[in-house]
Amino acid sequence: VIQFNYGFFDFDNFSKFVSEVKGLDINLFIVLHSTSDPAHDSTKKLMYLFNTFKQFDKILVHSISDLNNLKDIGIVENVTLFPHGILDFDMDNIISKNRFIHIKKTRKIASYGFLLPHKGIIQLIDAIHILRNRNFIVSLNLFNSIYSAEYSYFYDEVVNKITSLDLDDLINLNTDYLSDDESLNELAMNDLIIFPYQNTNESSSAAVRHGLATGKPVLVTPLDVFDDVRNLVNFSSGFSPLDIANGIL
Repeated sequence: VIQFNYGFFDFDNFSKFVSEVKGLDINLFIVLHSTSDPAHDSTKKLMYLFNTFKQFDKILVHSISDLNNLKDIGIVENVTLFPHGILDFDMDNIISKNRFIHIKKTRKIASYGFLLPHKGIIQLIDAIHILRNRNFIVSLNLFNSIYSAEYSYFYDEVVNKITSLDLDDLINLNTDYLSDDESLNELAMNDLIIFPYQNTNESSSAAVRHGLATGKPVLVTPLDVFDDVRNLVNFSSGFSPLDIANGIL
């Protein structure tokens, strides 16, 4: 089992590896979490992997758009739609323990996923600032682990943003790597779970499924990555802090 981002790896070595494995009479499966060509590198287009993809026994993708993207380059027969699943979670037990949460004056909001710039955390913090100035009492619990040392700078940006807006008493930032059970139990203690993504090439969101698994209302921004769950979520009108604040309201 190999995990990779095809926008950042060596196509030649990958193709060679696939050919060698196929020569050993091993069944080859691949899951593509994105089929959008990377904007930063025109040498790494999906079409350049045509001969390699043809060698796979099955290519699993998450959306109809993925099917069409592969069809556009001539990959059809070995492609199958394989939607993301949603974790099994005893939401009824959590709800029964917190049946009076709705009478509390402070609304509790959470967000979940890796602490990356495109996830909209900065915009969400600005939205909380807007809501406070409107006297809408809300607290924000951020469950956002740091993706890698390369993005540790963004943690500093988030902390500085919270401090500069004097929101330390309203926002809690948890960067621990939590188990699925721990994550779901923490998220289920909130009134709303929000995924304010600003942009992404991904075809489907794994993080939003954690929110959905809790049975709590989920708010997202109007991106294609949420199309496969659009009947289960609420959409903000846009991506700005004001759009997000209005969506929360």
